[in-house]
Amino acid sequence: MSREVKKVGASQYEVKVSATKENWQESQKKAFENLAKEVTVKGFRKGQAPLNHPEVKKQISQAQIYDNAINLILNDLYREVLDEEKLVPFAQPGVEVTKLSDVELEVMFKITVAPEVKLGKYKGFKVAKETINVSEDEVNEEIRKLQEQSAELVVVEREAKKGDTVVIDFEGFVDGKAFEGGKGENYSLELGSNTFIPGFEDQLVGVKAEEEKDVNVTFPENYVENLKGKPATFKVKVHEVKEKHLPNLDDEFAKESGHGVNTFEELKLHVRGHLEADANTRSENKQFNEIIAEIAKEATVEIPQSVIDGEVKAMKQNLVQQISQQGLTLDKYLEIIGKKEADLDKEMAEEAAINVKNYLVLEEVAKQEKIEVTDADVDFEIAKIASQYNMEEAKVREILKDSLDRLSQEVRMRKIHDFLVDNNQ
Repeated sequence: MSREVKKVGASQYEVKVSATKENWQESQKKAFENLAKEVTVKGFRKGQAPLNHPEVKKQISQAQIYDNAINLILNDLYREVLDEEKLVPFAQPGVEVTKLSDVELEVMFKITVAPEVKLGKYKGFKVAKETINVSEDEVNEEIRKLQEQSAELVVVEREAKKGDTVVIDFEGFVDGKAFEGGKGENYSLELGSNTFIPGFEDQLVGVKAEEEKDVNVTFPENYVENLKGKPATFKVKVHEVKEKHLPNLDDEFAKESGHGVNTFEELKLHVRGHLEADANTRSENKQFNEIIAEIAKEATVEIPQSVIDGEVKAMKQNLVQQISQQGLTLDKYLEIIGKKEADLDKEMAEEAAINVKNYLVLEEVAKQEKIEVTDADVDFEIAKIASQYNMEEAKVREILKDSLDRLSQEVRMRKIHDFLVDNNQ
């Protein structure tokens, strides 16, 4: 294998690689054999016709052979480049075929390595952790939420009032025509919850079971493009009116709350403890993020655009996956939030640049301070997990055998975190 290495920018290399004639032809041979397995020839079972059968050759194009053969050999070429040139990739490489024939294959890998980081000051920043203070009102609000979750809805034979839940069928019309997404059946709506279009719930105050009513509303200006600002009529059929019965806040309520307590006072202490733990975690995260921000200001890193583009692509794919679970497309989501895709890309690019720089800065701090994870660190973590879940260490190790690298990385990041907090407060 011959190759030509060229540095084309900060952290970026172009490497042209030529496969040996023997390896390339062997790859083409394997590619042809693989493709032949999918060929059907009359008189033979699928993939069973002789390789030299005219019909087999007729059904497989040279372009198919090349594509398949390149896929077979590409990874070996790439690994060999990394090993021989001692390059550690920081992102997915770009690949371009520069020469191609039955006797010659040359590809160019565009490889990005970790950008060089020039640290400035990273110790001695005075970043204080916020004082934790959970008020009695916060505890009571959390208790109220638990009470709401345990509420019982009881059917009543009276007019609906705010706080009641009505079970309804509805269908919306704009300019006399039904619109997509404007229909529902046996929908439970709490009046006063403000989950529907402004004005919708208010007009159902006073309805009774089996009544029908036209509800007239105007869609907000920040609604989806085809509906925003338009008047609409919803034809509503009421099936039931339900009144919310809240449980008494007493020892019985505490016992049934599922928090392992026996009295109401114990429940309040339990809730306070959780609120304080959550507040402490938020405070610690805020302190650490502020420390990283201060260190990043002092550091110099030139991040290739290809890295930012790769991060944005991954972020957008993750967003699309999340919103698809809510039945939304990216276009519909952008309509709802009132943004163009270019604006979203710009915001994601800015976020990606910060995230990548912060990651690189943390890695460089670890390098400078020789922060590493030893076998003893991993053993300690496994022992801690075993104790927490009352399991044998061997069992925990067996369960985590395919995740030990990730566990090691989590321990490493925790050590970096602790070092920076200890040295910047």
